[in-house]
Amino acid sequence: MKSRIGAVLILLAALALAGCGGDDEPRGAATPRPTPTPSASTPSATQAPWQALDGPLGRCGPQPTDVADTGFAPEVIEDAEVGKVSAVTAGTGPTVAVLLHQTDGNGLCGWLPYAADLVAQGVQVLAIDLCGYGESKCRGDRKGPHQVDAVGVAVREARTRLGATRVVVVGASMGGSVALMTAATDPDVDAAVDLSGPVDWDGIEVVDGGRALKVPVLVAMADGEGEDQVTGAQAIVGQAPEGSRFEAAESGHGYDLLLDADAQPLPLAETVATWIRG
Repeated sequence: MKSRIGAVLILLAALALAGCGGDDEPRGAATPRPTPTPSASTPSATQAPWQALDGPLGRCGPQPTDVADTGFAPEVIEDAEVGKVSAVTAGTGPTVAVLLHQTDGNGLCGWLPYAADLVAQGVQVLAIDLCGYGESKCRGDRKGPHQVDAVGVAVREARTRLGATRVVVVGASMGGSVALMTAATDPDVDAAVDLSGPVDWDGIEVVDGGRALKVPVLVAMADGEGEDQVTGAQAIVGQAPEGSRFEAAESGHGYDLLLDADAQPLPLAETVATWIRG
């Protein structure tokens, strides 16, 4: 009987010691932690950790590994009339995609994940900060229809310094509307892509409901934008040059039509890439 009591006492003592980690636990000891929920800055366990970029693009925050490996080169394009347009370039090839950002996401930064995908497919990219956003320092009032002024500077850069034989202007949300405005006013553009661009954006009247567009356009929009926006976008495509098309999306806005929260491509991503390549 005494031996059984002794065994029980020893077992109780061992259990008490096992539950007493507390503040006396050695530093560096393995302690279980909750698994973070995947998000744009916390990739899932199957992905490499996101990382901040060096230099000026550090402003963009953590990015997927392929963005860091793409070799984006920051630059400032100067124009005597427009001012200084902040930009990044990457890739090689005769086709240049000029990328125009949304109102959120710190200017051109929002395009970096998809731009890296385009570079991997042989498309040269030139993403810019529109006037009033990011690091661009423009002269005068460049709002409304004058938002295209900075885009014109970028298109000229693509044709001259980057050696483009095909230039496609691609915009998300605000940038989508500006892409259509550029396609209606700049003769050096070969095609345009509009992702969720508001059909009532300030300056969009230069498109004249699609009748002023000079090149084919691809417009994509989700039903969640509202009936007026969707029917308005479809009407623009209906009046645009031959070859233009409207792509209905299940959900999302702007960049989110192309990539999910882990920066993985959605079906529309390949559709847009194919359109850009021509």
